[in-house]
Amino acid sequence: MGPEATADLYLRIIKIFQKQGAVKDCDFPEMVIINLPIPDVVGNLSEENKVKEMLIEGVKKLENAGANFIVIPCNTVNYFLPEMRKEVSIPIINILQETANEVKKQGFRKVGIIGTEMTINKAIYNDVLNEVELVLPTKEDQKETTKIIMNVLAGKKTKEDKTFLRKIISELKLQGSESIILGCTELPLLIRKSKDTLNTIEILAQAVVRESIGRKLYKQNKSTEV
Repeated sequence: MGPEATADLYLRIIKIFQKQGAVKDCDFPEMVIINLPIPDVVGNLSEENKVKEMLIEGVKKLENAGANFIVIPCNTVNYFLPEMRKEVSIPIINILQETANEVKKQGFRKVGIIGTEMTINKAIYNDVLNEVELVLPTKEDQKETTKIIMNVLAGKKTKEDKTFLRKIISELKLQGSESIILGCTELPLLIRKSKDTLNTIEILAQAVVRESIGRKLYKQNKSTEV
């Protein structure tokens, strides 16, 4: 969630393994992807119970498919993570926590966050970044961010949207943010490379590779041993 962000995550996982020497099919872990068509959680959460039910059904499907662990390339729906974790016996890696770990690793004390209205309004990063000062966009910038996210979901990546997003990043930096969390997995599809941002898709991809190697979920040969 969304579909293109999921595809980006998959490709990033593959590329990380390739950089580590993967060549043959057996050098990559088995992966199962479920595209979950949940109601809108970008600008409106009018069907909270339905979203929660679909998420629980989705993680159960992945567990039944034989997954050893689950990752969800969406920041917003981690609001429902406790409910999802109660329904399965396998781990669900938290993209919020993985991002928080990177913030702490970098030693940042003040960071900005750009994301969906639900991510901002529900303050879902507050618990994992409770020792870090968070800087948020203005209400006007948040409304525009919602439009940008919806455009990216629809496959519309415009120069105007990219310019506006960079303006928000600059404004958050001017307020003292040492880095900006791209706290919606659609946003890195627009801002591909930036020294001023933390790409939550890339952070999650690194976590997938780490867990896969740690759990030995693929056959290693001399070219892929790490």
